[in-house]
Amino acid sequence: MPGYLYSAEEKDAVYLKLMERCIALFGKNEGKGDAIQILIHLMDEDYISMHNPFHHFIVPASLLTATCMVAGSTEDELKILLHKAYGRAEYIKGGFCGDYGACGAGIGAGIYMSVYTDTTTMSEESWQWSNEITGLSLQAISGIPGPRCCKRTCFLAVQAAIPYIEKKLCIKLKPPEGIVCKYSANNMECKKERCPFYMKQE
Repeated sequence: MPGYLYSAEEKDAVYLKLMERCIALFGKNEGKGDAIQILIHLMDEDYISMHNPFHHFIVPASLLTATCMVAGSTEDELKILLHKAYGRAEYIKGGFCGDYGACGAGIGAGIYMSVYTDTTTMSEESWQWSNEITGLSLQAISGIPGPRCCKRTCFLAVQAAIPYIEKKLCIKLKPPEGIVCKYSANNMECKKERCPFYMKQE
């Protein structure tokens, strides 16, 4: 079901499940520093459909979880960051990419940077970083024409964010190499061979 068809209580329940999944992965140190693997774990959850606004949270959630693994953060610190990201991502509506010209997955990268660096409107350096990482992610997303695909845009956003995070925060996450999408069969508008992550079905 698309995220915008959920009641407020149902949406909160989904966000809570996603946060709990992040905490579980963090606790097991599964895929340490591998934001793409964490991203896939979250997108694999059976309550996450092919396209919905929850992906706008999945991007910052995966990046925050991977970053906290590498940075040696505590579980409580990650929980605080995830709740902040949730509070921001929930305001990015479904269809934002087409209606406002800025994909929520790309904005999710900016949410990550803003939350992790505790950026406000009055910040200086990190204010720039938050806007720049959003811009880089949106550029990567816009490099492939529509129609929208929440999986593709999440991969592109995280892929673009990882080297920037290392450059600005000196936090080395696992390089996003060999990303293969396994969701194409569920996407009626899949671009197939025109998508860099497409895996041809045998």
